[in-house]
Amino acid sequence: MSPKIELASLVIGRSTLSVGFKKLRETPGTSLPAPPQVRKPSSLKEFRRSAILDAATRVFGDKGYDETRMDDVAAAAALSKATVYAYFDSKDEIFVAAVERCLQEITDLTTPRVEAATDFPAKLNAFLITRLSYWGDRLALYRVIVTLKRESHNLKRSLRWQRPTIYFLMVLFQHAMQAGDIPEQPFEPAAWALMDMIRGLLERRMAHPNSSIEQEAAELTAFMLRALGYKRPATTP
Repeated sequence: MSPKIELASLVIGRSTLSVGFKKLRETPGTSLPAPPQVRKPSSLKEFRRSAILDAATRVFGDKGYDETRMDDVAAAAALSKATVYAYFDSKDEIFVAAVERCLQEITDLTTPRVEAATDFPAKLNAFLITRLSYWGDRLALYRVIVTLKRESHNLKRSLRWQRPTIYFLMVLFQHAMQAGDIPEQPFEPAAWALMDMIRGLLERRMAHPNSSIEQEAAELTAFMLRALGYKRPATTP
């Protein structure tokens, strides 16, 4: 039996993402979670914080985590180090905020594209293209994230960052089951396996940056459809 997805409150850093998936199997009409509205910086404080995170994203990607200093971030943001410290207490706090902003951006991009797709293969393909494209444009930062993830003291944080996406995929698979597209099965292992395969493709892209994202997404979509026991002819948009 596939486990029911109960109401989950997913904590991401200092923010909380509430995912209303209560008894989803009993409510076939439930839609995927809508992305939150993203506000542009509306004050000097918000603008400076955003500028610091923009600069930090570039610096971490260029120099790596260990070699990045607060002075580097301040210089890249054209701010004094004292100003940077007024917003963030440490380099690690900046790094966490930068990564979590990226994760929020991915959510904001992914949800409407998946919702707009017409069937399960198209939704899965939209999810993959969005994720591969987003990190494909930020491979330097992604390399830093993956490197830190392999250190045992960072593993728990990395798993926490991935949990909202795992729930998103579980809901997507649950909807496909309710539509009769795939049989009932444990969806959480399938979601984790898909995330591992995405990571593998992105790591390969570090060595072969000119590979086709569309082709990679199509091939992985076809593989997952077979693995999940998709019952209709697969069509890739």
